[in-house]
Amino acid sequence: MTNNQAPISRIHLTFLAAAVLSLALGGCGQKEPSAGGPSGGGSSKKTVEIRAKGSDTMIQLVTAWAEAYRKVKPNVFVNANGGGTGTGFASLQNNSTDICNASREIKKEESEKVKSVTGKEVKEFVVAHDALAVYSHPSNPIKEISIPELTEIWAEGGKFTTWEQINPAFTGKLTLFGRQNNSGTYDYFREHICGKTPDNRQREFRGGISEMNGSSEVVENVGKTPTGLGYSGMGYKTPGVSWLNVSIVKGGPSVEPGADAARSGKYPIARKLYLYTAGEPTGELKDFIDWILSPEGQKIVSKEGFVSLN
Repeated sequence: MTNNQAPISRIHLTFLAAAVLSLALGGCGQKEPSAGGPSGGGSSKKTVEIRAKGSDTMIQLVTAWAEAYRKVKPNVFVNANGGGTGTGFASLQNNSTDICNASREIKKEESEKVKSVTGKEVKEFVVAHDALAVYSHPSNPIKEISIPELTEIWAEGGKFTTWEQINPAFTGKLTLFGRQNNSGTYDYFREHICGKTPDNRQREFRGGISEMNGSSEVVENVGKTPTGLGYSGMGYKTPGVSWLNVSIVKGGPSVEPGADAARSGKYPIARKLYLYTAGEPTGELKDFIDWILSPEGQKIVSKEGFVSLN
């Protein structure tokens, strides 16, 4: 190598190193998250987690929404958890969830607690309808029941403890399966079936009811118990159980749980399903709720066995 060649080689090497460094730095650059609605998702966006907690009845629905939304916005992860509607409201109060999934309306004292802790008004979103079905074993020949009969079965001090007291077509001691007391389904069924005492206090459930952690457990246990009876959302029906048509009064027209009957209120134990947030949702949280209320999100409601808004 001559003295003239050496400096040229060093220059070439210097430019080559600079080019490699420039390429490396350019490849590591992160794009700024871009604005947009639910249809604008992409891998270049900042990863966002939305926490949803509450109703065990709704857990399968919220999980289905979460999975479908990943295809709409891959950067948004919806972390869905159950634990009961009451647990969801408590989490909303202490800011450990962004959404409370609820199978009953929020109580005044719960709403006030959220505001006192967070300083924000609770926002309510009706996202679906549901029918609380009364499940029985497939071998049970009884196919309908009235609200007054359900009251005598489930309420404290009720006079029905055997099937023959309801209908002589079937005999055996009633074996009851319900939900735990932090469940919105528990509260709703207690309010609408157990009713009030003569002095207008809420009548409680009778003793001896097996309380399950989730709706699917209620249905599973009824399916294994010939004298069993339980309540859960109609979306949890399996081939292993039957459900009873329900009438408002004994001998009156009975109604089967179903979409139209639940949406219209014709079915006597129909209810709404809710999402609650602390304050008006914004950003990705608003986009997610808007998508749930859209035709695409409502299709999933029907697919999961619940009742869409329209």
